[in-house]
Amino acid sequence: FGSSRLGSVKHSQNRTSFERVGSFPTGRFCAMAGGASPESTEAGYFVGIDLGVNCVVASSPTTEPNAVTVNTNDVSGRSTPAAVSYDDKLRHVGMGAEGRLMSAPKQTLSHLPLALVQSDAFHQRCQRFQWLFPSQEDGKLGPVTFDGEEFTVSPSGPLSSLLTALVTYATGTAVQPQKLCIAVHDFLTDREVAVVRDALDLSGLKPVANLLRHSDALAAAFAHSQGSALLPEGTDERVVGFVDLGASHGSVSVVRFHRPQVEDGSPKEEASAAAEFLYRCSDEVLGVQSLVLALLNEAKSRIEQKHKCTVKLQSKAGLRLANEAVHCLKQLSMLPDAEMGLEAFMPEGPDGPEIDVSVQMSRSILETAAADMLKRFKEVLAEAVAASGSSLEGVELVGGGGRVPAIQAIIRAAVGEDVPIRFGLDGASCVATGAAAWAAGRQVVPCMAASEGLLTAEELASARKRESTIQAVNDEEVLRLEKRNSLESYVYQVREWLNGKDGALLKPDIMGPFLDKVVLWFEDADMSEEPTSLKAYNDKLQEIEDFVKKEGAAYFEKKAKAFEDQEKEIEKAAEEERERRKELGMDFDKDERVMKKDDRIRLAAKNKDEGNDMFKAQKFDDAIRRYKKAIEHVSRPEVVSNLTPDEVEETKKIKVSCHLNSAQCYIKAADTAAQSGGKNAAEPFFKKAKTSCDDVLELDEKNIKAVFRRSLCWEKLGELDNALKDIKKGLAASPDDADLKKSHERLDKLLKKQKDGQKKVFSKMFG
Repeated sequence: FGSSRLGSVKHSQNRTSFERVGSFPTGRFCAMAGGASPESTEAGYFVGIDLGVNCVVASSPTTEPNAVTVNTNDVSGRSTPAAVSYDDKLRHVGMGAEGRLMSAPKQTLSHLPLALVQSDAFHQRCQRFQWLFPSQEDGKLGPVTFDGEEFTVSPSGPLSSLLTALVTYATGTAVQPQKLCIAVHDFLTDREVAVVRDALDLSGLKPVANLLRHSDALAAAFAHSQGSALLPEGTDERVVGFVDLGASHGSVSVVRFHRPQVEDGSPKEEASAAAEFLYRCSDEVLGVQSLVLALLNEAKSRIEQKHKCTVKLQSKAGLRLANEAVHCLKQLSMLPDAEMGLEAFMPEGPDGPEIDVSVQMSRSILETAAADMLKRFKEVLAEAVAASGSSLEGVELVGGGGRVPAIQAIIRAAVGEDVPIRFGLDGASCVATGAAAWAAGRQVVPCMAASEGLLTAEELASARKRESTIQAVNDEEVLRLEKRNSLESYVYQVREWLNGKDGALLKPDIMGPFLDKVVLWFEDADMSEEPTSLKAYNDKLQEIEDFVKKEGAAYFEKKAKAFEDQEKEIEKAAEEERERRKELGMDFDKDERVMKKDDRIRLAAKNKDEGNDMFKAQKFDDAIRRYKKAIEHVSRPEVVSNLTPDEVEETKKIKVSCHLNSAQCYIKAADTAAQSGGKNAAEPFFKKAKTSCDDVLELDEKNIKAVFRRSLCWEKLGELDNALKDIKKGLAASPDDADLKKSHERLDKLLKKQKDGQKKVFSKMFG
């Protein structure tokens, strides 16, 4: 579904529905084997990947397919750049590769899902994203240098290593997914999709993988987030609009969710919903990158005019200026004015002038500079609204571009005042979540039809051999460097022991000179023309450990005795805690007793009162446990299903009180933790307190205490905007509340201080 223009694809009145499929293969697959392993009944994972310029992974265990979570990468981030970089004997993937964009731009292949096939669109993307890596007319990327050899690579090779890494974020290195769903850009041509399939083949993931368009994954994400509320009883269909303005492209779609029908045309009972696209358009021109380019070109023009120089955008200096444009756009999403500033900027490269630049920007300047993009956006929205008829219930807005005020204003003008604009989906992860939900069985849309890759069997075999060799060299180098670091760390550790309380037991007169010799050996190893081998580091570390253990035997015997005594103390304390819990009746997590409804309500009230007593005694842990027991009593199915109206109100009061008091207990615990362990130690308690406040507000949305306490939690967690929203909500219900007024004043000052600080940081960033 490609088109003649740059990355634009549109589908109108695409009336194809799809019903859920419920059976899945159970095989496990080896990442580089290119085939399936014998079937296994062990638990696995359903995995979804948003394969964009920044990739996101989500998954759910096969035992709980609806429990979709967003996975973090090797540096605990949710977003992973689609980049691979070659560095001597190392191949960096994701975050590690992005870190080399400035230091080794020609060795770093970025934006991989956009660099799959040589075409006019490829060359336009090269300019749009300021790619500095070389490419060849035959579609290969590079040349790159690895392990002393210079060569070009088919895009499917580095893409396969990226996919392998992304899957491991969800499953671990030894476990392959039960089913994998990868969401790709709508505008990819058939040839580009074929490269993705080659990458899946090279990575060994092809047998378990399906491809889905981004817009399809977005619809699946919405269906997953709604659950049974997507089509509640009495509702046969819903029409929802989606506007997704991401980094590389924007998409607008209108989806009709409805119940599948049987052959006679009547709605099928007990069936999942199906999705029908009434309109769909995806266009690279609508991506956030267009807004960034508008600011970038405006800044370029003004810098050249003022400083009488030439700004080369396809350079490291150009990348610095582009990064500043990204930060400026973020500022303009929050503030009417922003500044693009760089110190020691060298617009013409290292041989040109060095200048300090400061370019003032505003929302009006942005809107003028991005006029073509905004005009195109209006046209697409007009088509979407026309295709939806009068049945559009709301628009789900996702993606970073949705935060720009001009974008929101255009959407509002297009759909009118009566159609709500919603932000119910997480823009960063909803595509991955939708793909994972599809893999787990929430298949409201069909996957892309199976097709072959571009590479022949011979070319695949050659590429697989190349990838296997690169991976083997990389893995050995990683082990070598890890062993080197282990040796260095151990030497530092022994030095620390020597300087510690019992250092004399290590025989400093013998140990000191020995370590000095080790340091000299280590320096020689680092300076050697030929890299010191893994075996050499391993043998040296073993030699050092044996020597230290032999000469310091008395030291380690004393440490072992101290550890044994400590373990006994811990066991004694644990036994005392078990006895305490037994006395309080806290041995059982679940209450399986058969009791009357009235007895449950009575016990709930009793537990609540006991919790209050423990709170007054500063025993917050015990108080929280009592509140939980009280809530459990009145939340049991046999109680909830048989309550009179008066009892409903009574149990609601118990729940509200217990959740509210639990929040206060967590806040008190957070304050205590902060005194001993700082902000990081307090954070988990504030998160739990916020959750308790959320529970209160689900029961009583106008509860002022819950609003106030949740605002406090948001503030302590660094979410000042959310904190202020809660305070404003509280003031709307209770405008004369003194505590709310004080909080409003304090938060206003904190937000102003924060924004002033951000302005200063952004003005100096990359300087």
